[in-house]
Amino acid sequence: MKKRFFFIAIITLFCSCSSSYYYVVRHAERLNNSNNTPLSGAGFKRADDLREKLLSKKIDLIYVSTYLRTQQTAQSTATAKVLPFIIYAPDTTAGLVARLKKIKGKNVLVIGHSNTVPDIVQGLSGKAVPAIPEDDFDNFYIVRISNFGTTRVWLQTYGKPSP
Repeated sequence: MKKRFFFIAIITLFCSCSSSYYYVVRHAERLNNSNNTPLSGAGFKRADDLREKLLSKKIDLIYVSTYLRTQQTAQSTATAKVLPFIIYAPDTTAGLVARLKKIKGKNVLVIGHSNTVPDIVQGLSGKAVPAIPEDDFDNFYIVRISNFGTTRVWLQTYGKPSP
């Protein structure tokens, strides 16, 4: 009986260590509607809330788009975790998903946009995600891909609730 328990414990440890976790969020509130706008005051507060939500998580990589607002959303977390950004072009979501799927056994923060986050989550998990309204900034998706290829998606929120 002890050998069986030991074997199950080893298998469980092996499976949990090699799973990849993707934390996928939309950038925080923007200052205005210009193309490369920075975050607003509320956006910087939400970026700090994201850092707080992720402090207890091991984050190995941070992906942000070329837009300032995604980089500013990630900055507080990147500073706390002492990690650089990996910048991706937001118009190449399929390419980004392919890159992300090659990552094994790591925890990855991905900051996207209202029009890319649903596609990123669906591309990673195979599960459809509703469109994100323009005034919605608090969604926090967690996608786990096990070493066996099984996926699971959780939707949480962080920071002040969006309207």
